[in-house]
Amino acid sequence: MSKKFIFKHKIGKIYKDKRGFIKTILNGGFSACLEVSSKKGTIRANHYHKKDEHFIYIMNGKILFFYRDRKRGAKLNYKIMKKGELFFTTYKQDHLAYFLENTHFFAFSSRKRFKFDYEKDLVRLRMDLEPKVKSIISKYRRK
Repeated sequence: MSKKFIFKHKIGKIYKDKRGFIKTILNGGFSACLEVSSKKGTIRANHYHKKDEHFIYIMNGKILFFYRDRKRGAKLNYKIMKKGELFFTTYKQDHLAYFLENTHFFAFSSRKRFKFDYEKDLVRLRMDLEPKVKSIISKYRRK
């Protein structure tokens, strides 16, 4: 996978016939696929990876997604990601997901997800305590 951050990824062509449809979400480039369910008002991620990268495909729900390069003084960014969208996070990039709705998604990881290796690759953060993150989350909670 590319070191460059790609935020949204175009989903492939949809093939339809009388039986239903087939949609290509992602072709290759991953070693593990995880199915994740998250409740409204909860936080996941709040970390960065030393080597792992992953695509996230949202089956339903909505995520307020924060991300920032690891460079000193890098700008905090955020986007709302919703059902049917696919996005990418690269390694050495802080990221935090705040769930605006009950959300069901798939994470396609570039590395196998064995607990020992995963924990060695992960650096936990406390982005949720940063004033800007707290303020943005608070704004969306009121909506």
